[in-house]
Amino acid sequence: MVRVPYVDPDDLPAEKRALLDTLSETEEAERAHELEGGTLNVYRLLGNNVAVLEAFRSYGSTVWQESGLTPHERETVILATSCHADAPYEWHQHVRVALDEGMTREQIRAISSGDHEALEPELAAAVDYVDAFVEGDVDDDVHDRLADHFDDDVIVGIGALAGLYLGLARALDAFAVDTEVEFVGWDLENL
Repeated sequence: MVRVPYVDPDDLPAEKRALLDTLSETEEAERAHELEGGTLNVYRLLGNNVAVLEAFRSYGSTVWQESGLTPHERETVILATSCHADAPYEWHQHVRVALDEGMTREQIRAISSGDHEALEPELAAAVDYVDAFVEGDVDDDVHDRLADHFDDDVIVGIGALAGLYLGLARALDAFAVDTEVEFVGWDLENL
């Protein structure tokens, strides 16, 4: 059970209510899944401090859009971060986004199963980098493998993205934030 109550959209000033909206607004007919968007518990939790929610959304949007990654690469990094950080809420939400961005169930399962070699080489390098990043153990070999596929500006984007979602994973765990519907599962068994 969540440790800080979720705010109701009506509890926010009218001009701030849009902060509770999801970033993924793919039309239902276009979705490759049955998960839904809508008002997310993560934003409803952060809505207890509107200034923090606003800053989080601003920074998160910048990192999301300006990391230098394609949507597929971005979702790979986020899923790898959430999986390695054992963050079911993030995994659950970003499975939906990853499917919307054209990732296959097999690619997503390769991240959760640890079968990184089933991914394209650049994605496998990114997932391995993120795993080391989450553990605080990025060494020269891991970095150099990533650098074989990505320029320095994109590597900074990967680090910023993984850092954002690692920090969020820890906050979601500390506050015991619930998924809005049944957890999709690490192997997508509830998709």
